[in-house]
Amino acid sequence: MKSNLLFVINPAAGSIDANKVEDTARKFAEKYEFDIEFYFTTGTEDAKRIEEKLASKSYQRVIVAGGDGTIAMVASQLLHKNTILGILACGSANGLLTSLDYPKTLPEQFEIAFGHHTQTIDAICVNDTICLHIADIGINAELIYNYEKSNSRGMLGYAAHSLPTLFKSDYPYRFKIHLEDKVIESSGILLAFANANKYGTGANINPIGNIDDGFFEVVLYKRLSFWEILKTFFNKTSDKEPYIHMYHAKSVKVESTHPIALQVDGEFIGNFETFSANILPKCLPLALVNPAKK
Repeated sequence: MKSNLLFVINPAAGSIDANKVEDTARKFAEKYEFDIEFYFTTGTEDAKRIEEKLASKSYQRVIVAGGDGTIAMVASQLLHKNTILGILACGSANGLLTSLDYPKTLPEQFEIAFGHHTQTIDAICVNDTICLHIADIGINAELIYNYEKSNSRGMLGYAAHSLPTLFKSDYPYRFKIHLEDKVIESSGILLAFANANKYGTGANINPIGNIDDGFFEVVLYKRLSFWEILKTFFNKTSDKEPYIHMYHAKSVKVESTHPIALQVDGEFIGNFETFSANILPKCLPLALVNPAKK
């Protein structure tokens, strides 16, 4: 008897050919002996409709072809279940898969998404929103807001909005950070809650991050110059940089003196004065690259 597979496709994702993805998925489903069913997102009540599908029958695996936002939307409905999540990187930045060192080509990603190697990973709950990758408050969240508002596409779109956002932003921001055993009052340009290592640009903002260790990192950028922005887009950052402060945490609360932009997994969430984040350890089985094949 074949296992049930729900395949979610976001046809509006940055780099997707939905028809090609569907055709390839059918071939892989036959190869791996899945009974496949498709859902194409529309941007209207997708979370509700996917929830209804997941409740209608038992799916052994769900595969998502889309960007970080679509992946997070589906993943939030699979927490603490035995359903395996597979991922195809079809978004503009694909931060999660960049952190997980996924191959760049879709045929290789199909093999992983349908394959047998899995790992149960952590997630973070940030202001009641599930985060698999990185959430942050400050300049990057403002950049994402401006990017979404302009209907830009791809990495060049992010780059085009980076300097205007930097010049118009009301930074530095004042943060009061409540960790488990300390309170830190500081100012900065960006405060990240990082479950994974890298942004979609490849910038390694969390070199000590481990996606299944039961912790996340609170990363405070004290400042960011024009040169440092270029490094973020075309190189890597490091926890050794003097303007970065990093804290290991299972939970954190943050207060600010005025509303600041929040983004979670590449999606703008809103402006808030208070923020909370806590780890959800080992809550999601994820199809990953088999280390033996690297």
